[in-house]
Amino acid sequence: MNFETIICAILLILLTPLGAQIGAPAIQFDQFSADAYRGHIKIPREFHKDSDGLWVDESGHPSFAPHINFAGEYFLAGHTCGTCCRYYTLNNLRTGGEVKNVSIFDAGDPTPLTKDGRTYVPILFFKPDSRLLVVQFELDLCTTTVQKKQCRQRYFVFKDDKFTAISRTFQSCTHEGDEPE
Repeated sequence: MNFETIICAILLILLTPLGAQIGAPAIQFDQFSADAYRGHIKIPREFHKDSDGLWVDESGHPSFAPHINFAGEYFLAGHTCGTCCRYYTLNNLRTGGEVKNVSIFDAGDPTPLTKDGRTYVPILFFKPDSRLLVVQFELDLCTTTVQKKQCRQRYFVFKDDKFTAISRTFQSCTHEGDEPE
């Protein structure tokens, strides 16, 4: 066996795990499926119709009509509280209960900071039949002139009224739950 063959064999052995990692399936919504509740839904008291018949939240801001849009029986709603201020509510439409743990994704005053000191606004991605939550952290939206969109992403699973991180925080964002680089 010559020197070049040995080097090629060593490189092939060392690069095989890397290739397997690259080809591994991304975290997908259907990996964390949730059965859809089909019974009568209980409208959360913080949502109501205004005098014009339009849905609003407790602050009077426009809202969608409560409907199951997350984890089979929940209504996950984003709310604005001003420029670069965002908070979320999570209501179980089967029981009428509110889940408080979603507040870990809020961006209020003071604006939250990453470990390296950058401000962020979290944007949540989810589906009605999945317990997977994809959180994209849009960086420095309100502190600097943003010339290039910068974003970080992390995956969470919702179980027993709690969100558990199932990935590290990636330094880039993707769309529709694809694995970021």
